[in-house]
Amino acid sequence: MRVFTNARHALCTAIAVLLTAVPALAGVHHELDVVLDPAARRVTVTDRVTVTPGAADALRLPAPMELAEATAGGRTLAVRRLPVGAVIPVPDGGGELRLRYTATLPPFAPDGRGAAAGEDGVYLPAGSWIASSDGAPPAWRLTVRVPAPYVAVATGALVEEQAGGGYRAVFAEARDVEEPSLFAGPWRIAERRHGDIRLRTYFHPEQEALSPAFLDDVSAAIDGFAARIGPYPFAGFAVVSAPLPVGLGFPALTYIGRRVLPLPFVRGQSLAHEVLHNWWGNGVRVAYEGGNWAEGLTTLMADHDGTAARDPSAARSMRLEWLRDYAALPADHDTPLTAFRTRTHAAGQIVGYGKAAYLFHMLRGEIGEAAFTDGLRRFWVREAFQDAGWPDLRHAFEEAAGRDLGRFFAQWLERPGAPTLRLERATTAGNAITLTLAQDDPTFTLSVPVSVRTSVGTEARRVRLEGRTATVTLPAQARPLEVAIDPGLDLFRRLAPGEAPPILRDTLLDPAARLVIVAEGEAAETARALASRLLEGEPQPTPPDRLDPTAPLLLIGTDAAVAATARRLSLPPMPDALGGRGTARVWAARTADGRPVLTVAAADAGALGALLRPLPHYGRQSWLVFDGARAVERGVWEPTSTPLRRALD
Repeated sequence: MRVFTNARHALCTAIAVLLTAVPALAGVHHELDVVLDPAARRVTVTDRVTVTPGAADALRLPAPMELAEATAGGRTLAVRRLPVGAVIPVPDGGGELRLRYTATLPPFAPDGRGAAAGEDGVYLPAGSWIASSDGAPPAWRLTVRVPAPYVAVATGALVEEQAGGGYRAVFAEARDVEEPSLFAGPWRIAERRHGDIRLRTYFHPEQEALSPAFLDDVSAAIDGFAARIGPYPFAGFAVVSAPLPVGLGFPALTYIGRRVLPLPFVRGQSLAHEVLHNWWGNGVRVAYEGGNWAEGLTTLMADHDGTAARDPSAARSMRLEWLRDYAALPADHDTPLTAFRTRTHAAGQIVGYGKAAYLFHMLRGEIGEAAFTDGLRRFWVREAFQDAGWPDLRHAFEEAAGRDLGRFFAQWLERPGAPTLRLERATTAGNAITLTLAQDDPTFTLSVPVSVRTSVGTEARRVRLEGRTATVTLPAQARPLEVAIDPGLDLFRRLAPGEAPPILRDTLLDPAARLVIVAEGEAAETARALASRLLEGEPQPTPPDRLDPTAPLLLIGTDAAVAATARRLSLPPMPDALGGRGTARVWAARTADGRPVLTVAAADAGALGALLRPLPHYGRQSWLVFDGARAVERGVWEPTSTPLRRALD
């Protein structure tokens, strides 16, 4: 166990020692022996399952696993075989069951949602391959064998391994974490010891040179989060190169697409996010029935705070992105945070990641940095390796802050929406400024940041807004020259006019958006395929003369046809700065009455086809220039003036 020089970690360290040294009294324990044959896509499993009395009345083995044997005390069990798998009864009083099953796994699929195998290796995520109960997560010990040139890695602690003539390893987990996930691939292993923590990369041969930098970053992330929360809760952490185009997190392991591993954002942001999930999500499990808090807390601490440590202005830009995303979210797609479970579409990410991260950011502003950090540590020590929900977080932060936070959590968790702020009046008298702030119904209780620029400097204040309006007088050190309401974007709110320039998501997230295709032949078919990738559902093209003049519009086609249609419909033309550049140009705009318009203009069918894969990932941008499939330039339009900033006479 690492020894922290700071005495405030002593209690957390002691708890971590207990968690890692004392096996949990698991109701179900698996002793698994697994043989993998990636080339044949075969998996063979022998499982001795010990069930304590009352822990489970049945185990469920998912398809495509084919049960060959299920016995207890030498007697064959009466298994129910269903299309989704097998239901295996547990004898009264529990005991030891012996299971043997095999499968020919399906080939790898792009979404990475189920067990798969092939020449690239084997993918067996938790929940897809062992016999499960409905109770708490099991304890387990797993021995895996795989032929050369493959190696294998599983969640859990590495107990032993052997190489030569094939690969054999043993992994184990005695605590309530989750079922094992198991992977194999033709990887080269790089290892570093970080105190008592085993850090590894499992990379394809062409990626070996990346290993030292990844191990450096994992070490730094572990140290940074341990200082804020408590010691790292697992025996190791592995970064695994995936044949799938995914970025997935598992206990003590992240599985990242082979093609994206070298990209800067992986080490710059994604890696720390996955390391932190070993505290939030894997260390403290999410009680999903009350909403998923872990993604928001991880997004704040890893993505936002990591960015803020490098560049505070970049963290403000990140908050602006979250608010822009929310501004583009149709009202009927907005949900309370208690309804968020997992990201399945863009709306889920906007609420469950962005808004939830904002909740924690505002909470820190409400109770202060010291109380916020204390609340995190209390929550970790109390809830480690248990299911926990929003009420448990609230309790920890209330203890740390020494006050009731019920109203704060209720307004941000239990209802959708966000406040809309207005600066209705600002006057000065001497060195004082009198403000009237207002918001629409339904109202929120807000601590509104206010910045006052004076003749000698800038002063920060906060104004309490609990109803429709609040009028306050703020003294200043010198004559006030300008006032700005929430200039740092520290409140989750609806952006004021001028703060939210058009982005692609304004159109793409709106189910009322209409599609116009202006192309012929192959280009028209490609445009239709691109529209189906961009818009939710199966969009049907609308003739230009039958458009709803109030609905958001997606216009796709070849250059000359797009320009002619834009003129005929009085749509915003291509910005001069984009003309004649690249093979395709994409830009978001608004008509004079505020209607969102997204235009995609390309040279030909091939240029449109090149956008099929990359363009859906750029929803936060206002404009892009593509050279084939590569976005060579992109950006967000500059905000115009905001009514929340006012010069003072």
